[in-house]
Amino acid sequence: MSLIEAISNIFKSKDSFPKEPSDFFSGDKTTEFIERLNAKSLRAIGLSPLDALTLKICEISQAEYIMVAKTSEEEGYFRTISICNQTNPIQNNHFSFKINALLKHPNPDTPVEVDAQVVFSQTNLPKSKHGNCIALQIRDNDKTPMGIILGISKPSRARTLTNVIKFYSDHLTTEMRHLNSKEKLEKKNKKLLRTEEELKLKNQLLDNLNKNISKAKQVVDESSRLKSAFLANLSHEIRTPMNVIMGFTELLSAANMTSEQRRNYIDIIQQNGTRLLHIMDSLIDISRFQAKNIGKEQHAFSLNQMLQQLYNNFNADIEASGKPITLTLTLSKNHGEDVIVLDKEATYKVLNHLLDNAVKFTASGSIRFGYEIKEKQILFHVEDTGIGIPEGKEKEIFDLFRQGDLRLSRQFGGTGLGLAIAKRYVSAMNGQIWCSNNQSSARGATFKFSLPLLAASKNRTETLSQNSSGALTVAATTMISNDSLL
Repeated sequence: MSLIEAISNIFKSKDSFPKEPSDFFSGDKTTEFIERLNAKSLRAIGLSPLDALTLKICEISQAEYIMVAKTSEEEGYFRTISICNQTNPIQNNHFSFKINALLKHPNPDTPVEVDAQVVFSQTNLPKSKHGNCIALQIRDNDKTPMGIILGISKPSRARTLTNVIKFYSDHLTTEMRHLNSKEKLEKKNKKLLRTEEELKLKNQLLDNLNKNISKAKQVVDESSRLKSAFLANLSHEIRTPMNVIMGFTELLSAANMTSEQRRNYIDIIQQNGTRLLHIMDSLIDISRFQAKNIGKEQHAFSLNQMLQQLYNNFNADIEASGKPITLTLTLSKNHGEDVIVLDKEATYKVLNHLLDNAVKFTASGSIRFGYEIKEKQILFHVEDTGIGIPEGKEKEIFDLFRQGDLRLSRQFGGTGLGLAIAKRYVSAMNGQIWCSNNQSSARGATFKFSLPLLAASKNRTETLSQNSSGALTVAATTMISNDSLL
C-alpha cells in the first residue's frame, strides 16, 4: 500500500475524519500512517537532507515540480537551492526569479497561488502543462524571510499540494536554518583561514623584521667597534709622527750638533710631516665624497708620465726605509700613444693608495705595477710579495675603517681608509676594483682595477706629446728596477 492509499483509507469518508487531534493519533491506521509519512524514499539515498525533503514533498503531493529557494542578495529575488520532479532531484540547474504576487501578499504565512508561466519565463526548465502554482514563504523564528517553497501541479491536486506544503513548512524551516547556519559557519571558517594565513604572513614578516633588526644591530655594533678601533689607530697615527716632529725639532736646538746630524734630523721631521699630510689627505678625501663631481673631471693626460712620477716617489720611499724591495713599473704603450682621458687626480690617488698599501705590508721581495689597455677599458695592477689577504676578507677590506687584521694595525700602521678611498674613487669613475692572493709560491696579493676609457682628441694628444718631448721615452714594455737593492 502506498502512502497516498494509506491516507485515503484513513480519510475515506467524512465520518471517519478525526474531530480532534487526539482522535487522529488514536486511530487504528495512525501508526502506519506516521511511519509512512516519515519514511525515507529509496530515491532519497545519497541526497542532501534538503533534496530528500523536497523529493518527499513532490512524491506525496504528486506535484510536477517542487522548488525550494532562498532569498537572494538582490532585493525581491529568490535563488533556487533544491528542485525536484516526481522522478529525481534536478541537479546543477539553479536560477534566480522574482514573484511580485508573493511579495505583496498581506499574510506571508498563507500559501499563495501564482501564475506558473511567470516562474517558467525566468527559468530554462521545460514549461509545465499545468498552470497551478502554489508558493509559501519560509520564515525564521523571528519572522525573518529565509526563502520560499513553490509547487506546480494539476488543478485537481492543488489543495493536496497546499496542505502538504503547509504540513512540511516547519521541516523546511529547520532544514533552511541548518543550511544557513552551515553557510555562515563555512564563511566564518574561510574568514578564520584567511585570518590564520594573514597571521602566519604577519608572523613571518615579524620574524624577518626581527632578523633584520638583529642584523642591523650587529652592523651597528660592528660599525661602532670599527670606529672605536679607527679612532684609536688614528690617534696613534697622528701622535706618533707628531711626537717625532716635536722631539727632533727640540734636538735641532742643540749647539753641539754636526751638520750631518742636523740634515738627518730634518729628513726625519720631513718624513713624519709627509706622513701626517697623507693622513689629513685621507680624511679630507672621505669628506669630499659627498660632492657629486668626484672622479668626473676628465681630461687628457700622459699615463706613462703619471706612473713614472709614482715610481720615482715610492722608489725613494723604499730606499729611505731600507727595505730590500724591488719596485718594477710596466708600461704597455710608447710615449705619445699613452694619452688617455680620465680624472687624473682620482686615478693618481687610487694608484697611490694601492702602492702605499703594498709598500706598507711588504717586508721584502718585489712590488710590480703597471697598466694594460684593452679595447674600451684600461686595466691597472699592483702586485706585491707581502703578507697577503686573510681568507674571506677580499671584499671586506674595501670597507671604511677595515683592515685585513686589526691586530696588525699597530705593527704596520695605517688608518684603514686607503682601500676604502680607492674603491670610492674607482666607483665614482664607473670602474671596478678587486683583489686576490697570489697563486705562486711567493706570498702576497694582487690588486686590480678597471676604468672605462674615452678616446683623446688628436690635437690634444699632439700637444701633450710636444710638451713632454724632453721626458723619458720608454718601450712598449719597460721594466724600471731598483738595481741597487738586487
